[in-house]
Amino acid sequence: MGRAASVSYGTIVGTRPVQLQGGGSGVGTAAGAVAGGVAGSFIGGDWRSNALAGLGGAVLGGLAGNAIGRGASGGQAVEFFIREDQGGDISVVQTNEEGLQAGDRVVISRGDRTRISRAAGGPPPGAYAPPAAAAPAYGAAYGGANYGGPKY
Repeated sequence: MGRAASVSYGTIVGTRPVQLQGGGSGVGTAAGAVAGGVAGSFIGGDWRSNALAGLGGAVLGGLAGNAIGRGASGGQAVEFFIREDQGGDISVVQTNEEGLQAGDRVVISRGDRTRISRAAGGPPPGAYAPPAAAAPAYGAAYGGANYGGPKY
């Protein structure tokens, strides 16, 4: 919130589904290990069996927490191929809550991450293209076609 982002417009020219890999920050593994260790330490009667059960619970809890953490950060997404109005093509990978498809006009927001969303009444293609500067006529700097050059 409160961060500057540049905005441009484009048209989706293609899509393809992608599978996101869970990055995993390790929080799930650590939380699972702690919970498993605490729960396991109450199993058994003497201190040795409590320690062994706690160690086993920590290992199993860590494995379970790691699997849950990977699953929470992975999933399905879509790679969108976009032709920008100002020229050039880009690709953006994100989830598709808006049901975007090829041919849809989108607004491209570039900040910490690049995101796209449906362009509601966005500018028509080429609206932001700078006007083409007309090339000066040959010899215009010297008076144009009336310039006859030096007379000898």
